[in-house]
Amino acid sequence: MTYECLLAGLPELQSGEKAPMTMEALEALLAETLTEADTKQLRLLQLRATKGACAFVRDWVAFNTDLNNVLTAEVCRKHGLDPHKFTIGEMPDDVEPEVKELSTIADLYERERKQDAIRFAWLEERTRGIYFSLENILAYYLQLQMLCRWDALNVETGETVFRELVADFKKGITL
Repeated sequence: MTYECLLAGLPELQSGEKAPMTMEALEALLAETLTEADTKQLRLLQLRATKGACAFVRDWVAFNTDLNNVLTAEVCRKHGLDPHKFTIGEMPDDVEPEVKELSTIADLYERERKQDAIRFAWLEERTRGIYFSLENILAYYLQLQMLCRWDALNVETGETVFRELVADFKKGITL
């Protein structure tokens, strides 16, 4: 099914800008518009589940897993830890230099921002030339989710959350 009216009526999203609408507003629109099968794909996307998922959802989950694995491996190497203990599945062979460079950014806020910029760009590239499809809706959903997340964060909140995650991570490591 195509979704010309829905997608044509959505505000444009720009990486690094404020979200033009809330996730709740988008979810309400999607609940009114998506077919049952497409709603299932949205749920699989939200759960990051691949079983029964369309190619877009599977590709997104794989992309994120690869991105997180590369960053985790780089941080592990930096701290003398075995990356295989902290990564999921296989490491990707073809890693973009900009992804590897993320681990060298000392400012945690800036590192996270650049990570989301890479995700945003991947979604734009993945849907280039595809119009009014479920893929466009799913990409829009993910991009809006990123923008809304940044609207809710500031540097202090981000630092606090990250430091808590690192502390929890260190508690789980037994050397």
